[in-house]
Amino acid sequence: MRGKLLLSFFLVKATMSLVAQNPFSDPENKGEWVLNKSVSDEFEGAKIDRNKWYVQGEGGHYENNFTGRAPSQFVPKNVSIANGEVTIVSKWEPDFVFLDKLNNGRKYKNITTGALITKSKFLYGYMETRCKAADGPMSSSFWTTGKGGELDVFEHFGENKNKPTSAKKYHTSFHDWRDKKLPTFGKRIWTNEHILPFRVADDYHVYGLEWNKNYVKIYIDGKLVRHATKKDVGEKWVVYNEQKVWLDSEVFPWEANPDKLTAEDFTEEGRKFKIDYVRIWQTNKDVTLDGISQNKVIDPSFEKVDKLWTITGNAKIVKGKNKSSFGKKYVEIAEGDEGEVTQTIKVKPNTSYSFSAWVKMPGTTIVKKGKSTYDNAWAGVKGLKGKDKVLKFFKNQWHRKSLQFTTKEGQTEVILFFTNKWSKRRALVDNFELVEVK
Repeated sequence: MRGKLLLSFFLVKATMSLVAQNPFSDPENKGEWVLNKSVSDEFEGAKIDRNKWYVQGEGGHYENNFTGRAPSQFVPKNVSIANGEVTIVSKWEPDFVFLDKLNNGRKYKNITTGALITKSKFLYGYMETRCKAADGPMSSSFWTTGKGGELDVFEHFGENKNKPTSAKKYHTSFHDWRDKKLPTFGKRIWTNEHILPFRVADDYHVYGLEWNKNYVKIYIDGKLVRHATKKDVGEKWVVYNEQKVWLDSEVFPWEANPDKLTAEDFTEEGRKFKIDYVRIWQTNKDVTLDGISQNKVIDPSFEKVDKLWTITGNAKIVKGKNKSSFGKKYVEIAEGDEGEVTQTIKVKPNTSYSFSAWVKMPGTTIVKKGKSTYDNAWAGVKGLKGKDKVLKFFKNQWHRKSLQFTTKEGQTEVILFFTNKWSKRRALVDNFELVEVK
């Protein structure tokens, strides 16, 4: 009997191991994915595999000449491996001997952190990691760089005391590194901002991104939360060359002013970004956009005149020069008064959904010198059993944000909304979307 139990145990363990080598989003491997071992790692060894990884700063070598986002500096000792995972720790170390140079006008001081970069590159595939973000005012990032472009699978931020949603943000983006003469050089030119129903530093989760020559698909714990085609992204599609993989932590000045950080923001052990594995699969199969959920919003871009939308206050459907790429019409709420647009949607109980909208705030002006003006509007989901789920928008170009929520037992409908109620500033909205996350 004992022998049968042991045999059963090892069979189950072997089966789990085999399943684990398939993408979390495709456990049956219908995509015929093959693991690229040169850019994948289970981190099971006693030390970091130097044949596979650069440890940034080791031997004075800094890949891409990136020494860290000042004042934080990449330091080899801050990257370690133990118990089947890699840890990148960020520490408050004012006595450390920092590099005597400037980065973006700042000196390196006070904060040490770390980075790993693969020595090999890959072109297209499915990228996945299981990790837990550092629970502090530092980033925890999984990204790639190649000629002309950068793909950030995620740039988590563990804690922003002034903005709690930052700790729930799943942020994916492209950066333009094509030509120094371009005004977009070095800048984030396409982004996907998705608010998760949990803090990224509270527990381990599996993050995945499928990068195809024609699209990207973004996953959380095996479930698809967004897809974008090359056509959707347009001229901002800059990731078409081989990429190397990065894991790192940095200060993010747009989340927390690094000049105001103190020792109290870092525990004695430091803020730890923990990575269980990195896996990159590739396939020769013709992959498609199968599995995309249908939008449950009827007339999402206000192209039809019907009674599905409830429009109140100073809001109205208009045509004009401010139109987005989704049609000729959008909703505008005029300056000086409040308005709202809503639609009631049938949903299933105990089901996860992703809600998104495209918004433009024409009155926002952001300047490097002088006083910037930030106009705000809000979109979200109400009628839930619990708190409303809300996104805040302020940018003066059309931009998309999304959030994720799960309905409770007995929930059969929700209300999608957009309003300027708390600001009474001019606001434009288009292309609502509610899709099932599966």
